[in-house]
Amino acid sequence: MKLSTQINLGLLVLILMVGAGASFLEIEQTKAQAIQSTETLSKETATRLNAQLSSFNESQWNNKSLLESIVDAAFLNKDVTHISVENDNGSVLIEKRTSNSAQGVSLLASVVELSDSSSQVEIPTTQNVVKVKSSPNSHYVNLWRQLLKICALCVVLYILAAIVVVLTSKRAVRSVGKVTKKLNELQNNDFSPSSIETSTKDFLYLVSAVNNLSLSLENKFKELTRQAEQFKSVASRDTLTKIANRNAFDRHMKALIGGISSPKEYAITLVRLAQLTNINHKLGMLAGDNYVCSVADIIKKASQEQFTGAFVFRISGGDFAILSDVQPKDVHEENLAIMSKGFTTINPLRDGSKAAWIGVARFTNSMSLKEIMESADSALMAATKRPQGWQFASDIAEVHSNAKWRERLNYVVSQQYADILIQPIMNLERNTPSYYETFARFKDKQTNDIIPMSQLIPASERLDLIPEVDKLVTSIVFKKLKVTAHQVGINLSNASIANSEFREWLIKQLSEHESLCHRIVFEVQDAALIHYNEEAVALCKRITQLGCRITVEHFGDNFASLSGLRAIQPAYVKLSGRLTESIHTNKDNQLFVSSLLNIARSLNIKVIAEKVEHEAESVALNNLDIIHQQGYYFSKPALWTVY
Repeated sequence: MKLSTQINLGLLVLILMVGAGASFLEIEQTKAQAIQSTETLSKETATRLNAQLSSFNESQWNNKSLLESIVDAAFLNKDVTHISVENDNGSVLIEKRTSNSAQGVSLLASVVELSDSSSQVEIPTTQNVVKVKSSPNSHYVNLWRQLLKICALCVVLYILAAIVVVLTSKRAVRSVGKVTKKLNELQNNDFSPSSIETSTKDFLYLVSAVNNLSLSLENKFKELTRQAEQFKSVASRDTLTKIANRNAFDRHMKALIGGISSPKEYAITLVRLAQLTNINHKLGMLAGDNYVCSVADIIKKASQEQFTGAFVFRISGGDFAILSDVQPKDVHEENLAIMSKGFTTINPLRDGSKAAWIGVARFTNSMSLKEIMESADSALMAATKRPQGWQFASDIAEVHSNAKWRERLNYVVSQQYADILIQPIMNLERNTPSYYETFARFKDKQTNDIIPMSQLIPASERLDLIPEVDKLVTSIVFKKLKVTAHQVGINLSNASIANSEFREWLIKQLSEHESLCHRIVFEVQDAALIHYNEEAVALCKRITQLGCRITVEHFGDNFASLSGLRAIQPAYVKLSGRLTESIHTNKDNQLFVSSLLNIARSLNIKVIAEKVEHEAESVALNNLDIIHQQGYYFSKPALWTVY
């Protein structure tokens, strides 16, 4: 109830009490006056009639019309209600009565009792008696009028008081309205400062608190924005090679193909390092990293000297991309030959194997990203069969590559089997895993080698087979959970979240395995809360209703996902690995992570730091009070064996 309404109700009760008191006093005063005046009136009327009738002779007493005229004259006073003249035998010589029909008299008479009065006088010359009875009719009328005046006065007073209260309260709470508006703006991430003034000291503390909060949040938001912009530039750069990464590649491609400019043709050159896995296994990760950096240097140099309008990206572990203007085919082949020779020269294995495969495709800004990557990947797959190690998409049938990938993926799904690896997410306070994140590894039908996820996932996305792969992995995890006590995390891809058939299948499976739900944590990417917000929020809410928990991955990469966190209330958020890398030496990342930590805590969400590979990183994160950590420092992913 509004404050003004409450005050007005209080005033109404007070005015009603005052009106009731005034009415009571008026009634008591009228009662006292009525008693005295009615007695006086009856006596005076009887005495006056006696004086008039005392001089009557016998003939006049017999003149009834004369008597009536005299009696009628006595009724000029309306309070006289009854007059009679009786002889000595008690016989009535003449009698007159009148009734009171004044407004309000009968109503008041039923509520307030005023006394009647009667008098009688004996006529001296005869034995006749004059009897007069009077009633407080005029007093009832006056009382009725006074009560109406009191009611009218109360109504007027209430209306005036209500108007004053409403105007005063509006003026007084105007600052509260401004405070409420400002709080709503803060909730909608509008941290622009505004100085709110108050017209009453009662709300001064509230206004002051909101002004201080607004100023404080604005300063924090500016700092967070500055850090976000700084991190954005860092997040767009590959930490090993210092060239642009997959995020930057995606944004660059969207800029090229998302505009409305006139048609223009570009070229994409994909480079895949054929021997990176062997180098890592035989010579170690450090040798592999050095090799990748050397390859990056060759590609950067080639893009500067041999390609026009070129941009270089590292889009996955052993995959690079060059986006450039179109060149004549012979010139492009010459440039590819130079790059291939450089790759072979720096190959530390020096076993004569091909160092890299290269696929080239032309595209226009009217094509979709899916079509472009299909064409380039087709060329890349065909290049593995070519002695020179490169292939132009224009020289092959694109469907060949997609058909091959579909065959490989259909085989994987049909086998209904995958190796499941698990990596613990440690709770450092208890020194025990909070849960284990699961990873699936699939083997190729022909070679029996592990299919690199950096190749399998993009191919699955192109062919719309990601939901089938996620179904397979989820089903396998369910089977293993039935015979173990582990708490595990299952990754859900954006494509699966967007797929209605998959969402229905998942909910059905969880309903059938409800006893396992409390041990399952579904990990969703924060990008899903942006691109598929409605589907992701609905699915996450249904999952949590069944007893599962949610972890949002890559927290910090996309600020637009913050609004989604409030909607789904996940149990965990997992910081982007770019933020945890070398955090012990990066003050900006420490401050940025601290800001994200405050955001998560305000929503009662636990924070996980991933890709923790060194003790110094773990200690720095622990100092920031991030006790849930995951990475090679604790354990590498290991095969999940249950028997």
